[in-house]
Amino acid sequence: MSAGVEVPTTVAPFAELESTPARAGTFATNLRAITVGVEDVQAWAAGSGAPSWAGRTRDAHDHARTRFGHRLDRAEAALERAVVATDRFEDRLQRLTRERVTLERERSDLNGEILALAALVLGAQAVPVDDPVALADLRQRARLLTARAASLRSAIVVWTVDAVAAETDYVRALATLDSLAEGSDAAADPGRVEVDQLVRRLERLAGDPAAVAAWWAALTRAQRQGLITERPGLVGNTGGVPIRDRDEANRAAVYHDVDHLGRRDPDELSQEQRRRLENAEHVREALARYRHKLDPTSGEELLHVIVYDPTAHDGDGGVAVGLGDPDTADHVSVTVPGLTTETDSLLGNLDDLDDLYDAAVDADRGEVASVYWGDYDAPSGLTTDPLDYLGVVDDAKAEVGGERLADFLDQLAASDRGDAAHLTAIGHSYGSATLGQALADGIAVDDAVVVGSPGVPAATVADLTAADVWVGSMDNDPVSLLGEDGTRNGVLGHDPATDDFGAERFATGDGSPRIEDLLDNHRSYFEDESLANIARVVVDDDAAVTVQPHRGDPGGGYLPLEALLAMSAQDSAMSWLVERGEDLLATGRWLP
Repeated sequence: MSAGVEVPTTVAPFAELESTPARAGTFATNLRAITVGVEDVQAWAAGSGAPSWAGRTRDAHDHARTRFGHRLDRAEAALERAVVATDRFEDRLQRLTRERVTLERERSDLNGEILALAALVLGAQAVPVDDPVALADLRQRARLLTARAASLRSAIVVWTVDAVAAETDYVRALATLDSLAEGSDAAADPGRVEVDQLVRRLERLAGDPAAVAAWWAALTRAQRQGLITERPGLVGNTGGVPIRDRDEANRAAVYHDVDHLGRRDPDELSQEQRRRLENAEHVREALARYRHKLDPTSGEELLHVIVYDPTAHDGDGGVAVGLGDPDTADHVSVTVPGLTTETDSLLGNLDDLDDLYDAAVDADRGEVASVYWGDYDAPSGLTTDPLDYLGVVDDAKAEVGGERLADFLDQLAASDRGDAAHLTAIGHSYGSATLGQALADGIAVDDAVVVGSPGVPAATVADLTAADVWVGSMDNDPVSLLGEDGTRNGVLGHDPATDDFGAERFATGDGSPRIEDLLDNHRSYFEDESLANIARVVVDDDAAVTVQPHRGDPGGGYLPLEALLAMSAQDSAMSWLVERGEDLLATGRWLP
């Protein structure tokens, strides 16, 4: 070399994990679902007495039932240990994945510096050999890079040993559970978790998320997993339980419902069971669709099932899912949908949630979690349930939904770890009325975003909330023109896009004025500039939000409801809207 400097060699990449956190998580879900099923059978066996039998026949039945119960208990005990081992293995894989990301980043940076030094030494501008100061500097840089490379190679060796050990330990743990004798030992273990006592304690604490969070944190891994498989519905829907554990419980419940009900003859299922199965299948489909979306740092699936209550709201089901972990994120958003919020609408709403999550992540202002909250009884669609649909012109469902939303936000706050996240609540359409009710009740959020709003329950921001309120409202969105604006009464409250209300109206565009596009305008707030602005609010980048004038301001635009109805009258397909709108103008109410 012209400068007489020994340039260190670059550090080669190292192998990926053969096992991944996502795969381990899927296996753990299946094990939990199986365990739930075994416990169901065990409970059935325990309750299957023969009160009409007597004598030796009854004795024989009870003896057989007892033996069957003991065998199930051995299987359950073995599965409990397998679940704990798999959960531990998943955690180790997540740690290894995080470490690998760090090592890969260090390897890339180091190799870049090595190649830069090599280019300097070997290039046309090589340092002359008669410049001792420059040569000493190069040699010092080479020594430091060589030491860093040696240290990194050692760290990679340690990581590789840990990865092999994680898989070896897991295989060894499962190998101790593959015989009847080992199942018997597990069942007889005096250290086996007494789950019934834990269930009773959790039931007493439910309703106090802060107390639940403190109690849950003191449990062992075996106790937590025992609770998850014993009562997945309780754990998965109890505020204060960490989001990851709620997700594990709810996934187990979903997969159990699909397996247990899906294998039965559909004609033998009750109406409630059919709705439960349908709702479970919708959630499972969402999990399958987003299985590829992984946390780049930990390697675990990004989608978390935070609420799963398949029989709630008269069979519509209650569900909340999140991309990212609200317990650890710097910025958390909770989106409240509107009309036709049912479990069967989950997949369509997840598309918007996914776009919002990606836009917020791309802003690169910290870790993000985006939550879809569909756990209230929103009005059904006109064609689905005409009578329930009429609730869209009344705020009763919004009031109840607002109370439930407030409870959910309290739950998120209780399980949050570290510094409190920047929290944004987003309400779309009837969901904005629901959010408005929650804001009026005093929910603690940093920002509130209402889009396509038919009205909120206060005349000004100051009367509604102490949070910053942002409004997305297209002038060619007919739903956004229904709020009270000083010239007419609103069906669900006040138009938040007017200057008098006092919120910031962010840019959304006005949408197409074509009659056939009006309702598409109402559904397009999670697109283009409107989506970008919502994401900026979510990550607390207020200065980057683009705005447009308030409705009624010069240049702000305004499409009176009367003009909308005149336009609609030209299209027979809009006749229903015309008739209902005329009722609204005449009476101040949207009549059936």
